[in-house]
Amino acid sequence: MTDKPLTEKPEIPPELDEKLSELSILQQAVDESKKKAAEFYDQLLRLKAEFDNFRKRSEKEKADSRLWGKQEVLMPLLGLVDVFEQAMAQTQHAKDLKQVVQGLEFLHKNFASFLKSEGLQPIEVVGKPLDPHQSEAVEQVEVDDGQVGQVLEEVQKGYTFQGRVIRPSRVRVGVAKKVS
Repeated sequence: MTDKPLTEKPEIPPELDEKLSELSILQQAVDESKKKAAEFYDQLLRLKAEFDNFRKRSEKEKADSRLWGKQEVLMPLLGLVDVFEQAMAQTQHAKDLKQVVQGLEFLHKNFASFLKSEGLQPIEVVGKPLDPHQSEAVEQVEVDDGQVGQVLEEVQKGYTFQGRVIRPSRVRVGVAKKVS
């Protein structure tokens, strides 16, 4: 036996050296992929947290907007309450019914004006054919042929808001007389 010094590297066959080189390259690629995956996972967690914060902030802003929207509607209503209270006080001192009626008409006019300024419009249906998209027939009244299918009277006024029906009119509708 020949003694070789221990400091020398043993000779590696060339095909094994190629395999070790490939293995080293693959190991580096796996390590890089793991590093990238960890970075992507960290980004994902950050984005998820940011999105949760955004969602919570949006919900709070929406709730705040609703409150401010209510305040914008309530402030003009306070003016109407003042007019109503003045009308109530005037009824205490009114000498005749005409003054009370005038006060109520004034109050109604102010309130209708407020509703119109907020985009609420009454639906005009009396004398027109029944439109089931705007009116709900709650009663039928026998009439002559000329008024069959027409709205005779409003039981409860309907309204549209921004062009959409928010409450249909409740109406009495003409129907043909029954033949006895």
